[in-house]
Amino acid sequence: MPAPHLTPQLIARAERFQARFHSARMGALADLPGNPFGVEVRRFGDGDGVACKVRHPLLRGKNRIHGFGADDLDGLDDLLRFYRADGLPCSLTVLHGAMTEAFFTRLTSVGLWSAGSGTVPAIVADGQTDGDATPNVTVRRSGPDEKELYLDLFQQAFAGRDEADPEYRPIQWAEDALPGGARYIAEFEGKPGGMASFPIMDGVGFFGTAGVLPEYRGRGIQSALIRRRLADAPALGCDLALGGGSMGTTTFRNFERAGLRLIPTGMHWTMTSV
Repeated sequence: MPAPHLTPQLIARAERFQARFHSARMGALADLPGNPFGVEVRRFGDGDGVACKVRHPLLRGKNRIHGFGADDLDGLDDLLRFYRADGLPCSLTVLHGAMTEAFFTRLTSVGLWSAGSGTVPAIVADGQTDGDATPNVTVRRSGPDEKELYLDLFQQAFAGRDEADPEYRPIQWAEDALPGGARYIAEFEGKPGGMASFPIMDGVGFFGTAGVLPEYRGRGIQSALIRRRLADAPALGCDLALGGGSMGTTTFRNFERAGLRLIPTGMHWTMTSV
């Protein structure tokens, strides 16, 4: 399975996916009865610019502005007030190639600092996966009838983190049940041992949340979940797959072994104070 040929169009497609996916999952939370997580989604500009505000403490890290470019500078103060009105920090992603000295100066003048340029692992999804099947591991699609099992696996895999909080179950389900994507359960010797999601938008698949129970780690389940999603991608209408995970992590190494390669995205900026 080939790595994608790096072009400005590919970078723009990856950035567009990130903005639309973040908007979709936050919108799904906002649509829950009573909007229990206090979500607001605000669009700006002429493209896919979106600012998502979440008031719930579990999701403070989801306060993000995607798709911000030079044409949006006039509205910067208003966007920051959108978050500061609730005492919330936010991060901002500047479109790749949009940065100029004047742009940089404007962002720093309003109390933003740059955490550096972004990258995402990417691969052309053609249905052909490399490597042999993992011994004793099977991966299958999971339907809505297995919602509770799927979420149980998710929370057990992330024990000791915020995701293990019972309040996180509707958060995860809102994201993993977005239309057009797929969910998976991995079994080791016939017993459920892991889960993964594969949201898809505009022909781009995303290696979403994936977790393995502690007792089954180190048995190749994560790699099997990656291979299965890549194999299914064309039938799901997907020709490009993007991943996450920080460089040097086990997740990132699994992506590298599956053939994903880094492509650049925009610069990440963060509030220095609320």
